[in-house]
Amino acid sequence: MNVEISKSELAGALGALGKLVCRTSPVEVYRSLRIEGKNNQISFQTAGVNEAITYTLPVEGVEEFAVVVNFDEFRSIVRASRNKTLVLEYGEGKFGVEHCLMRTVNVEWPEERCGKEGSEVSDLPENFVGMLATLAPIVDRGNYRQILQGIHFCREGMVATNGKELLHIDAPLAVADLTVPFPHALLATKSRDAGRLATWCDKEDRFFRFEFGNWRWTGKALAGMFPNWRMIVPQEANLRHVVKLDEPRASQLAIFLRNVPADPPNNPVTLSMGDDHASLEIAAKEMRTVVAAEFPLDWGEFSVTVNRDILLRLLGEGHSKLSFCDGRSPFIATGGIGTFVSMPLAVPHTQTVQPKQEEEMNEMQTPAVAVPVAQPAAPVINPEVPANPLDELASAVDDFKTRIRAMCDESVLLARKVKEVAIAQKQKEREFIQARRAIERIRMAI
Repeated sequence: MNVEISKSELAGALGALGKLVCRTSPVEVYRSLRIEGKNNQISFQTAGVNEAITYTLPVEGVEEFAVVVNFDEFRSIVRASRNKTLVLEYGEGKFGVEHCLMRTVNVEWPEERCGKEGSEVSDLPENFVGMLATLAPIVDRGNYRQILQGIHFCREGMVATNGKELLHIDAPLAVADLTVPFPHALLATKSRDAGRLATWCDKEDRFFRFEFGNWRWTGKALAGMFPNWRMIVPQEANLRHVVKLDEPRASQLAIFLRNVPADPPNNPVTLSMGDDHASLEIAAKEMRTVVAAEFPLDWGEFSVTVNRDILLRLLGEGHSKLSFCDGRSPFIATGGIGTFVSMPLAVPHTQTVQPKQEEEMNEMQTPAVAVPVAQPAAPVINPEVPANPLDELASAVDDFKTRIRAMCDESVLLARKVKEVAIAQKQKEREFIQARRAIERIRMAI
């Protein structure tokens, strides 16, 4: 049986399907591609440890079949073809592409999980994958807490944070709180279609399924509790210092910041209102510039220092309105996609000594003599303001909870590695049994 499919469409799909392929994995499944035909459709699927992505094409007259091949071998044949249409040949345990017979892989493909009764389903707007692409740069994929390596979904929308920055996109969802792994494969699809999200529980684990056009991404949600991001976003009534930039001025500011030399570790940039009360003054090391700006509220003598890279990121995402509480509380940026939240930099206040005071202090110094000099007395704590034992207890409890979460995340990682080793061991045992049977058949033939 032969079927024809578009080469350009399949080649584009393989780019996203390959994001879950692990070429160094000892498990054959994670290096393979499953091709299945049924109900006038052909689906291509790759799988990871806890997730799978599927691309489905409508094909008239296709008969039911299923085959597993090496992903890299299949993609090489597709790329090498010079035809606009690819011919897939299957039947009697054989499979070929463009009249080239392929080696099939005899593995037990993991069963794709399906939603059970009681699943929560939510419709997703158009360009939902584009919203995920906006959240992706905020995700800290190397964080020791696994829960921060993904994107959080809740009834208020989507949230991502790396501990220094937080981005919330207001896209209400009809599902309970859910944190999914970093959607590397889903982002590669670049789908702009509207979709649907389904979530369900199986024993103690939670699973999800995203559907966009021809794409379907399923997997297991991350374990753990996502930080209470709602407590971090400041109330609008407390944002007393607001500045707005139009698009040309925001671009002008971004160009200036890119030319500012690095000043590690924080790359500080100070923002303040100009003398004309209609411009924003930006100072970074020895460099200064002024851009026209609008101040809806009384800015006063307020100035704030922020990280240059954070400022560049929020400008790059289209945010043009900055709102500050003070120099020590989180600030928000709006105007682009979602609400961007970060912290200003704490600037230490240095106490300057007047020349007259310095002379008096020098006169008061005693010349060095052989008499032992007494050590300076330890600073006296004001007894009128004793340390609150409840605050110390609360801080100790929070620290203990953080350590417990870290240990739980590490245990989940270890369990996953143990599962991979077990799967690899079973695969080696199957290969050993197959090799032994082949040797026995050869002996019998001789």
